[in-house]
Amino acid sequence: MRIVKNAVVVVLAVLLWAPHLNARAGVDRESIRQAEISSKIAGYSLSKVKRWLHEVAIKRIDPETGLYIGDGRWNYRDTAADCYPFLCWAAHVTDIDLLHGPIRDVLDAERKLCNHLDRIPARFDLKTGKKDDSVSYDTLVFGASEYVKDGLIAIVEVTGRADWFERMREIEDDIWKHARVETPFGKIPSENIEVNGEQLQALARLYTMTGEQKYLEWARRLGDYYFSNEDFVPERLRDHGCEIIGGLGLLLAVESELKSDRVEVYSKQLRRIFDTILEQGCNQDGMMYNHITKREGSSGQLSDGWGYNYVGYICYDMVTGENLYRSHIERTLRNLSKPQYQNYPWEGTSIDGFADSVEGGIYVLNRYPVKEGFDWVDSEVAANIARSDEALETAELWGTMKLQANGVRTTIMHALMHTQGLIARPWEIGTELGARATSNSLIVTIKTPKNYNGKIIFDVPRHKYWMGFKKDWPRMNTLPEWFTVENDSTYRITNVQTNKTQIRTGKQLHDGLAVRLKATERTTLLVEPIHNP
Repeated sequence: MRIVKNAVVVVLAVLLWAPHLNARAGVDRESIRQAEISSKIAGYSLSKVKRWLHEVAIKRIDPETGLYIGDGRWNYRDTAADCYPFLCWAAHVTDIDLLHGPIRDVLDAERKLCNHLDRIPARFDLKTGKKDDSVSYDTLVFGASEYVKDGLIAIVEVTGRADWFERMREIEDDIWKHARVETPFGKIPSENIEVNGEQLQALARLYTMTGEQKYLEWARRLGDYYFSNEDFVPERLRDHGCEIIGGLGLLLAVESELKSDRVEVYSKQLRRIFDTILEQGCNQDGMMYNHITKREGSSGQLSDGWGYNYVGYICYDMVTGENLYRSHIERTLRNLSKPQYQNYPWEGTSIDGFADSVEGGIYVLNRYPVKEGFDWVDSEVAANIARSDEALETAELWGTMKLQANGVRTTIMHALMHTQGLIARPWEIGTELGARATSNSLIVTIKTPKNYNGKIIFDVPRHKYWMGFKKDWPRMNTLPEWFTVENDSTYRITNVQTNKTQIRTGKQLHDGLAVRLKATERTTLLVEPIHNP
């Protein structure tokens, strides 16, 4: 669940210390037990991710070109968009040196080898050793848009204004420089609804990160293009159709920060769209179908993008303050406890269907914490994504093609939900790090298999510091924020075993709180905000 950030107590605890913690911080044994459960869940998952990173993924960087050929190739609609970003996430969480070394070098390689139309890239043919010069404009724009939205945004949301951000900006600048679809509102790059939804999500972020008016102007072209049609309702509610729903919701959020005249118009249109989807595109439990009206064949199945779509609804509620859709979404989350949603074959037995459905669920649970939803997420990850019944040392690892990479993505996201965004660096295989929120505190438990000398990295409000949003708007392609520290706030850290204290700023905690741990023992800390008069 989300944390009340002004009343945070972080406790790294072991059950042995529970009586002491009860008196000191109002923490009960059950909360500590739940934190320990979380530490085992996150510990297994992140240790398996580190194994995957070292034993499988890093070996897929081609020594000749420097490109990451996770899909057996380097293209932009799949490899760059869906494989490369989660290689980056895996390194960010479990081996930061790899991120800033060979994984970062992949970016230089693709920039050098693949730019085609100005800085819009084309796929690279490993057989000929050249980029594909025969690619059509529409294919070029589709691949570049996929790379920006699914790939680069996911990396930028985690790393901030690093080189990946510059790549994102330069590609977007040239996509719009070469836009050729005429509309009454100006040229746009595509008539493809998926591309335009992706563009809305990218442009909203670029505007808030840079303050450059052109990004807002381009986003408004797309918003006006769709909202000018009073009958417009997206029909596809699964993969590829979800982008426009989240994109229009995020544009509304940005317009609300600007207090623009478009808020009233956009809100009215979005409510009509959202209500139509609920009336025509959902079953009795609130789960969305693949298509708003078609029910034959695969279109009649439930959409693994249901959570992605509800992200747009939550944006609407945050903008209007009405909480119009909250009760519906919370009921949907409670309904996940029904037997028909256990191991539901979203895309048959493919890990991708499970991974996408759980990812969307986590985005929604980050805003509306519902126990049945959390239980469902844990069950689905254990059975179908992380496969945590396998012994860690010998567990079968994921592959690197895009469907498998999406499984790695959701495993990381789920693990950080259980650590409340905390990361241990370096991450040693076998580490257990978990967290549990209470009404006025956060309980965290950590244990390592060997003597450990490292740091606990605290998360910051990335939406504000890095992305430039005034509010933490719900959005896709990010690692949700759980517990965060403010750079300029101060915190008292007390070692419960020794009673020694130290004062640190939020920035220092984000840089890393030094910890020394004895093998197999848990260490206990209290981290309390200091409120200056």
